[in-house]
Amino acid sequence: MNEAVLKAVWEGQQSEFDSYQEFVNYMYIKIAQGFVYYRWLITYLFGNSPIAEKNFFEPDDDQPTHPVRSIRSSNYGLTSDVKKDYRTVGDYVNNIESNIKSGKLFSEAEYHASVRLKTMHGDLTNMVKHGVDYIELRMLDLDPTTALSVRTNTIRFFRILLSYFMMTPPMADQEKINLKLAQGISMNEVVALENPYQQTIYHHEAQNLLDKLQLFGATIQWGPEYQEVLDTMQDRLDNPNLTPAANLCDHEVDGSLMSYGLAMANRYQNRAHENPHPFTGFEEQPDMTAAELRQRLFGAMGKPENLTDSK
Repeated sequence: MNEAVLKAVWEGQQSEFDSYQEFVNYMYIKIAQGFVYYRWLITYLFGNSPIAEKNFFEPDDDQPTHPVRSIRSSNYGLTSDVKKDYRTVGDYVNNIESNIKSGKLFSEAEYHASVRLKTMHGDLTNMVKHGVDYIELRMLDLDPTTALSVRTNTIRFFRILLSYFMMTPPMADQEKINLKLAQGISMNEVVALENPYQQTIYHHEAQNLLDKLQLFGATIQWGPEYQEVLDTMQDRLDNPNLTPAANLCDHEVDGSLMSYGLAMANRYQNRAHENPHPFTGFEEQPDMTAAELRQRLFGAMGKPENLTDSK
């Protein structure tokens, strides 16, 4: 989150917290809770892995019998049996550390969750003291309709959600937060395995949130580009045929998306070759660091403000 925004909100709420770091953690955990619970809506709006190629499952494996919204976001994708705890940053950290100690996790990196809190101050324990630095949102499928794999409208919708979760009250009952989030995770499983051409069974709940986002946007006076994003999401909710998963299914040939994938790959490769300033960095410097690579590829735009290369 933008530091200036955090400071502005802090000015009005600092009497409720013992420190600025405690306030930052409160804001990030509140946002994390929102994204974890509403992952099912994100899966509906952006799910984009409806079928698996023939070599993905073993013949005897349990697998979907029809196209779905997102194999990756379902139990057939990247999952973890480790229970999640998003009540507070301390609970989040203690949960991961206890699972590492018990041998269920080898390290923090093995904690596969749709939302992860991150720190640049060393190990997880320091995050409680120094504050969360950023969050990782890991629920999006890649979008093959753009060379960047994610569209601007998608990023804008995530900004809308982040702003809404940041500025609205948290889940009320501290003891029931994980139960509420578990409900959202179960809803996501249902949505992920729905037929992409059919309306989600959670249409009413989705409409309720979109209505709240509209009201919130009117209150803070979003620009027209953000209103266009909400209009697009409303269209997808009203008409499942407009969702990415349904669009991708339209390109299926004999149970495969290989021909479509190759066609899009060729398009992006040809476009890259037409670039008047092609990237030749590895030929000149094969052992460049991640920071050097980022600078060569993206210049000043390649590094978010205040982000270091610490892991």
